[in-house]
Amino acid sequence: MLVLLISIIGIIILNFFIKAPQQPPKPGPEQQQAQPSPSPSSTPVTSQSSLPAASAHSKPSSGSLPGKRASSETETVVENDLYRITFSNQGGLVKSWVLKKYKDDSGKPLDVVNRVTSPVAGYPLSFFTYDQGLQKKLNEALYVPSATGSLAAPASLSFEYRDGDISARKLFKFDSTSYVVYVETEATQNGQRVPAYPAWPGGFGDQTALSSYAPMRIDWDQNGNITRQSPQSGWFLTGKKWVVDGLTVNGPFQWGAVVDSYFTGAFMPESPKDAVAVTLHRQVGIPRNLDKPNESEKDNASVLGLAMGSTDGLTRERLFVGPKAVDILEKTRAQESGPDLRGVLDFGFFGFISRPLFLWLKWTHQHMINNWGWAIAFLTLVITIVLLPLRISSMKSGLKMQRIQPQIKAVNEKYKRYGITDPRRAGMQQEISELYKKEGVNPIGGCLPLLLQMPFLFAFYSMLGNAIELRQASWLWIHNLAAPDPLHVLPIAIAITMFVTQKSAPQAGMDPTQQKMFAFMTPLMMGMFSWNLAAGLGIYWGLSNILGWVQQLAINRTEFGKQVRKTLDKRAKRKK
Repeated sequence: MLVLLISIIGIIILNFFIKAPQQPPKPGPEQQQAQPSPSPSSTPVTSQSSLPAASAHSKPSSGSLPGKRASSETETVVENDLYRITFSNQGGLVKSWVLKKYKDDSGKPLDVVNRVTSPVAGYPLSFFTYDQGLQKKLNEALYVPSATGSLAAPASLSFEYRDGDISARKLFKFDSTSYVVYVETEATQNGQRVPAYPAWPGGFGDQTALSSYAPMRIDWDQNGNITRQSPQSGWFLTGKKWVVDGLTVNGPFQWGAVVDSYFTGAFMPESPKDAVAVTLHRQVGIPRNLDKPNESEKDNASVLGLAMGSTDGLTRERLFVGPKAVDILEKTRAQESGPDLRGVLDFGFFGFISRPLFLWLKWTHQHMINNWGWAIAFLTLVITIVLLPLRISSMKSGLKMQRIQPQIKAVNEKYKRYGITDPRRAGMQQEISELYKKEGVNPIGGCLPLLLQMPFLFAFYSMLGNAIELRQASWLWIHNLAAPDPLHVLPIAIAITMFVTQKSAPQAGMDPTQQKMFAFMTPLMMGMFSWNLAAGLGIYWGLSNILGWVQQLAINRTEFGKQVRKTLDKRAKRKK
């Protein structure tokens, strides 16, 4: 009360002693005509150095700054040998980002701005803010660009907007030799900076079919720990989607990226400790026929995005937009002393195997076989030869197990009348162990060699699924080894070769009805599974089955194989 009383007395005294300021005389008619009214188009564009940077803790200004906005939409194109980027001053965002060295399905240079999802989810380098009204205004406002028309890198481009108590600016710098663009953004309201982060919200332009949205992820690196999130991760446990729209994740971040099968948009903050990420997730209807999007039926797809900026409101970062190619990612460092972007390329759990495999495949393509399909076939042949001893050991162990099945069955029948908890039941295991020892059979001998092969085979599978070099690579009748076989010859071949391999390997101890179901259902299921598999993987799988069948035939023709076959034939005749 005392402070309030003193304040009132002070105001009265000031009003009594201080005269009111005199109003300036109004200009006459001639003076009014001589002063041109400011228009958005005539507002001079200031450089970045002359732009006042509002402090995060600065006080609100007492009056609104002069407005600064364009009168109409314009475009600015920036390009180098790798890309051609088209900016719109409406929102100061990207409407087209063409990667010159890559083609779309029609053979034209690939535009990584998705023309279906971007109008719904948002365009690249638009602002994300927690206030939807402010976000809409910032992304629809007409900014004043520093240049229009065409620019050749190295170059810089800025956009400025100011309207009442809201202002925003964006600065981009481009070099002539890389896929990296420097980004600096800032937005203020009432003289204070507000969280407004540059975003890549709308997927990528190579995503055409509905299935191409499934591999989308959001990845980030926090002090060497890489997190990968997909829209369906953990769904079977929680019933909820992993990537939550608008979820804020605090840093530090060395980099954060939106990725699909072959391309990525990766933010690399200048100050990792001050960086914050916001995950974006929208359901967008994807037309089944892109040539007639308004007439075609649509299927919903999960479209992921990422916004990344600085907690102090002034964002300085670099953005890599390009292919997930090993050599390019390894040359791109997030910070001067930070990690490179190789973590964006996920080679799976057995990456320590699949990565050398890919480098070997690439070397084979560059120095020996100038066709990716035949290079895959060659590697499959070499791998099969290397794993041949393991496969032969597994096959022999399986044949030995088939040979002693009658004795094992007799032992099981002998102890059948005893319950599981009966102490006499332990004698069954002892007799079976003695039988194994007498016949020289290792009960896990058939499984262990296969288990030793599995990491190698999974690594090969993961490697082929991530190689952008296979995208639009041709082999015989196939024009894109990263897409399914258009004639489905490979899936049919996989099913047939699996069937004949099983027929050539007799399955003793199995019920005849079950054996027939196993012989037909398993190849059929594998054929269906591989129906939409990438053709490069189909080459590996089909050729592996053929080589496995040849190996089985070779084992069957040995003396040991003939002996086992004769025993099984006699057993089958006795059953009949």
